[in-house]
Amino acid sequence: LLRHRIHAASTMRGRPLSALTAGASLWVAVTLGLLCASVASVARVAPRMSVARPPPGPYPDFDFEQAAAVRPLPAPAVVSSTVHADVLWHSSQIWSRVVSQAESIASGSTVLKRYLSSFVLEHKDFPTALGTLLAEKLHGHGVDRSELGPLLVELCHDDEMHRASLADILQVASVDPSAPDLLTVLLHFKGYHALQVHRAAHQLWLRGDEHWKHIALMLQGRCAATFSLDIHPAARIGQGVFLDHGTGIVIGETASIGDECYLLHGVTLGSTGKFDEARRRHPQVGSRVHIGASATILGPITVGDDAVVGAKAIVTKNVLPRQTVVGTNRVLERSGNSVPGESTWMYDI
Repeated sequence: LLRHRIHAASTMRGRPLSALTAGASLWVAVTLGLLCASVASVARVAPRMSVARPPPGPYPDFDFEQAAAVRPLPAPAVVSSTVHADVLWHSSQIWSRVVSQAESIASGSTVLKRYLSSFVLEHKDFPTALGTLLAEKLHGHGVDRSELGPLLVELCHDDEMHRASLADILQVASVDPSAPDLLTVLLHFKGYHALQVHRAAHQLWLRGDEHWKHIALMLQGRCAATFSLDIHPAARIGQGVFLDHGTGIVIGETASIGDECYLLHGVTLGSTGKFDEARRRHPQVGSRVHIGASATILGPITVGDDAVVGAKAIVTKNVLPRQTVVGTNRVLERSGNSVPGESTWMYDI
């Protein structure tokens, strides 16, 4: 067959081709012949071949495809800006994850089973569980969980607080380097707990009645005694805020904090005794601001969006957006590689 193809390739319509054309045709014919032979050989051997499979892993019953299909958590900003119906949807998705994590742990731990049942598995939704947990944390010294619990559950269901508590827990899960799961944040992060107690106290403070203001101040006092954070009920705090560790944080009455801010332990937003035109005595902190451990920001000043305040800094002057301040009012140039919203500020100064 190959000799016949070579002879056929050497002539066309009865006339001989040039030596160059005949050589090229010969090369093509030989290549096609070898290729056909290889394909035929593989076809004969293929039925006898078996596909090598990896040995079973340590979790043979785990459904990796289903795990990969789990929807990613929404960004805190998405929850902060969505409408009421979507907040309820996000809340149900977050709650289902928390319940799933709790069930998995409870099934393998007799020590934690009752604890998880009391604060997660017995409750129908996220706000109810959060309010119950906070009431338990604040119980004592004249404050009874059975009386405080229903009030906190009601406040946690308030649309604004519900939205903020979801944004806060998502922010912690996305920003904390330890990458905690949602259940861990809900049950064990005292900075998160203290912030939610403040949000409840703030709702009561805004009602204006002296009765509610005294309950708000009572919550502030119990929060300070329980979590070692002191936040005045009148202080305004945005959504998606992370109080990391939290111990020693002090936030004054007329202070305000924007969305998606990060504060480490020991931060003080205090006053110098001076007032501005709006009778404000405390700092106004913008959004996406990072404040390092033991930093002190004093007086009716403004810290702009995306600014960074270094650890142990003392700030008594206005800070422009995206500025970095260390020491005593010392402004540093920001790294050119910094990206707004990235939580890598400690490497940029």
